[in-house]
Amino acid sequence: MRKFGHGVRIPVSLPLDEKGYIDRRCPAELCAASFKVLFEDWRNLVRDEIVYCPICRHEAISTEWNTEEQKEYLAKLGIEHIKRAIGSTLSQDAQSFNRLQPKGGFIKLSLSVKPSASMIILPIEAAEAMEQCFVCESCGCKYASVGAAFFCPACGYNSAITTFDNAVETVLRTMSTLAEIKESVGKNFSSDAAQDVERQIIESGFCRLVSSFERFAEATFTRLPNVTQFILRKNVFQNLSESSRLWHQATGKSYEDMLTDDELKDLSRLFQQRHLLTHEEGIVDQEYITKTNDITYSVGQRLIIRETAVRRLADLIVKVANQLKQSTQQS
Repeated sequence: MRKFGHGVRIPVSLPLDEKGYIDRRCPAELCAASFKVLFEDWRNLVRDEIVYCPICRHEAISTEWNTEEQKEYLAKLGIEHIKRAIGSTLSQDAQSFNRLQPKGGFIKLSLSVKPSASMIILPIEAAEAMEQCFVCESCGCKYASVGAAFFCPACGYNSAITTFDNAVETVLRTMSTLAEIKESVGKNFSSDAAQDVERQIIESGFCRLVSSFERFAEATFTRLPNVTQFILRKNVFQNLSESSRLWHQATGKSYEDMLTDDELKDLSRLFQQRHLLTHEEGIVDQEYITKTNDITYSVGQRLIIRETAVRRLADLIVKVANQLKQSTQQS
């Protein structure tokens, strides 16, 4: 068998989507988020020595971002190249290798939805509705994800402020297509599967809105001219009462000045519901009832989030965000 002491270079072309984006996957085990980058920008703007995950900002070299399907594809190409290069001596081993590989197409689309641990296989129209497209404010790199993404894969810039508007628009667009998504899943799977997908998409959008607002508020606050006077604890902007006091100290305006009493009460309840979905699998506890005075539920019941709640949450956080922008401009 001939040995190649310095390795072998094999020309490879990975498939792109119809918009010219290449699929990528974060190599960090705790993240493993899927996203896309415009291939032209991946080639021209992303550096070989460092790439950033748009979701968790993990850093790794450019060769570490292939999806599992791409790794499988590249392995098969390598085997075929070796077979052609050194003849039939490895033919039998290559055939055995190929028989062990998973069956199916190259591209697989899935969505990992929190707070549940289940995996939903979405119809194409659902994925298109939920996909967010981004352009980095700093370097111009174009990338996309199903769900919120805050960091540019090329330069790592935190684009949480512009991402907020994009996230709200995407969630509302997804809510508008829920009936079509549910119908499609029902036809391809079952009515039970359709109900489950609808519930998880609504809860995913609900949680995404709060996360995007939290990141927006944090990024906006850190741009205040007097930000060095404050020590910000981790996740402070998840807590409406505490973050409202911070804004009042820094700008003279609190959430109480931006919303009516009923609006602030609703926002507080919706934030508490997001906390339950994220940390308690949506199961109501006494702390939730005490904080919200929500007598709709008893301890031990599970929250039911409707599309109307997602739209109400979107309206409220957009109203606050717009006033926060004004406050920071005046500071």
